[in-house]
This record gives sequence, C-alpha cells and structure tokens, in this order.
Amino acid sequence: MHREALRRRVRLLAQDTATPYLWQDEDIDDWLNEAQQEAAIRARLLRATPASHPALCEYPLAAGETAITVPDQLYEISHQEWAAGSERRPLKLVSREWMDTTLPGWRAMPAADPDYLVQDRQQLEVVPPPIADGSVRIEGYRLPEPMGADDEEPGIPLAHHIHLVQWALHVGYSLPDAETFNPGKSQAAEAEFTRYFGARPDADLRADTRNDETHRIVSW
Repeated sequence: MHREALRRRVRLLAQDTATPYLWQDEDIDDWLNEAQQEAAIRARLLRATPASHPALCEYPLAAGETAITVPDQLYEISHQEWAAGSERRPLKLVSREWMDTTLPGWRAMPAADPDYLVQDRQQLEVVPPPIADGSVRIEGYRLPEPMGADDEEPGIPLAHHIHLVQWALHVGYSLPDAETFNPGKSQAAEAEFTRYFGARPDADLRADTRNDETHRIVSW
C-alpha cells in the first residue's frame, strides 16, 4: 500500500475525514514512518547480508587497521567473520568489559589473524589487529528507508502494510489534544500493533547478540 492509502485508512478509522482535519498529513506520515521502523525491529523483518547490502555489511581494513563504524540503519548483528582472500574466519562478538576481564592485555596484542569483534554501540574493533589486508563481513537486521512521497510504499513486506495504521492511531490518540486525546483508544491500537508484530525488544538489542551476553527480550 502506498503512503497515501495508509494515511487515508488512518483517517477513516479515526473518523477524521472532513476538513479541516484534526491530524495534519505530515504528522500521520511521520507516524507511519515510525510504525514501519517499529515493525521491522519487533518482527526482524529486514535482513541485511554482504550480498544484499554490501555498504552496510562489508568493511575493508588494511593490515593493522581495527576500527569500524556501523550505520544506525543496521541495528542488530547476527553473524560476523573475517575475510582475507579465500579465507573465512569466524569472529566472536564481545564487549569491551568482557575483553578487559578475560584478556586484559588485548589492547596491546600484536598483529595476527583476528579472533574477536569488540562492540561498543555503533563502533566495532577487530582484535588482534589484522596482520594482512582483509574485510569484516557481518549479517544482521536493518531498518527500512522512510517514505518520502505519497506514491512510495513502506520498506517492509506488503502483507504487513495495513497493520502499520495501528501505530499511527496509537500515537495520534496519545497526544495531549483536547479534540483527539483518548488514552483508551491509544492503548487499544498499541495492543493490536503489539499482538501482530510482537513486543519491543530491549533497548540494548545489538548488545544482546554478543556471545558474552545472555540473550533476552524485555519491554522497552
């Protein structure tokens, strides 16, 4: 469904079809973009790999280089490896705290074939420093691109589009406006969105995928 059709559905369900509208078009558009991001995170709808999204998933490093910055669009890492020529070497995704406790001298390790990928939010560090040129290849889950025009569709699969309107209704009814504020309807719409896409994972979702972390999902 195009953005215009989704916006029209939001207005229909909210009985906001007569001008002047209670909710502005640009506000509903923002809520729909927020909805598709929420949906992608909750249901892990969009996977990124080096083949499908090389800019997000493949990071060349020269010998001795260690630092990588991953865009916010890739919010969870599910697999990581070091590639040098035809060699593929799995990397262990860990935290700085784990390295400090387990390998306290890791910052001064000499160059060698990498074993670890140290994660600190969007920053990744290869340890030990690579002895030869290569690249870090990761797989994970990404956010959709925002819709910028009425003829654009959400970046998630078509079957899920219609359910995005529930998030827009949830946000719209939650705003402190004398005409539209309705906590009951806001909560009902949020509950329906959650029923379909699942609960919001922990805020530190990317860290939850590290090998040194206990995997968990809790409400944000």
